[in-house]
Amino acid sequence: MLMTDNNFKKEFFKTLVILKDYLLDIVIAGGWAPLIYYRYLLSDKKIRPLRTKDIDIVVPESLKKRKEKTVNELLLEAGFKPKFKSLHAPPVVSYEGIVGDYEVEIEFLTHKKGPKEDIVIEVQQGLHAQSLRFITLLLDHTIEVDIDDFLLADGKILRIRVPTPGAYIFQKGLIFVRRNKRLKKAKDLYYIFDILANCQELHNQIIDGFGRFKELYPKNWTKQFLKNLRIYFLDANAEGIHLIQTQRPPSAFPSMEEEQFAQYTLSVFNEFISKVEAL
Repeated sequence: MLMTDNNFKKEFFKTLVILKDYLLDIVIAGGWAPLIYYRYLLSDKKIRPLRTKDIDIVVPESLKKRKEKTVNELLLEAGFKPKFKSLHAPPVVSYEGIVGDYEVEIEFLTHKKGPKEDIVIEVQQGLHAQSLRFITLLLDHTIEVDIDDFLLADGKILRIRVPTPGAYIFQKGLIFVRRNKRLKKAKDLYYIFDILANCQELHNQIIDGFGRFKELYPKNWTKQFLKNLRIYFLDANAEGIHLIQTQRPPSAFPSMEEEQFAQYTLSVFNEFISKVEAL
């Protein structure tokens, strides 16, 4: 569910506190990453980016047990219940629970190796993660961020890991075409647009990241990324523009009418595509 409710931000961080022993082993991704970029990298707490009540957590293929409890044990003790979401063996599992006044759903993702179909693997005793393509980007390129407006019980600042903005955009640009649901495809593209449009200070860092990605990963990854964006942002009537418009909240560029917003969105992507092509 998409939302702009600022109150849920506190519940999001309260959820992460449950996993405080693992926060530097795992990576917070999905719709929450842009909020972290705006508020804690750029120190702009006025922007209210689109996000979801779902929390995507990226984990390595083997997650070391910290202290005396596994992630599964911590979540169960906090009142979360596993929900089976597929017929796989083991199945895709999400954890659902109530934090404060909100329902929260957590899903764990890890990197898929080889050409097999998406599978689920046990990354720690009792903890199953869905293995997906290109997740390695989110594990290999991360930054630690201090949540300076949320203190732990001992007075320390909450510290978490998120993907670098460049890795986040690269992974989203590779996977959105694989989405079966139009809504998820639209969300992926809106997150890319949101970062490019609102995080001007991060552009050089993002482009530098793409320069490194070309050296670190198969060349066809960058080619596929650019191909995906070119197809979806061919002109102001392209599918990508329409998908992003479906996710545009009222607070995003309120002075722009739809046609002007479409042209602006196209210009943002064209400029970005040109910079990546020039690397």
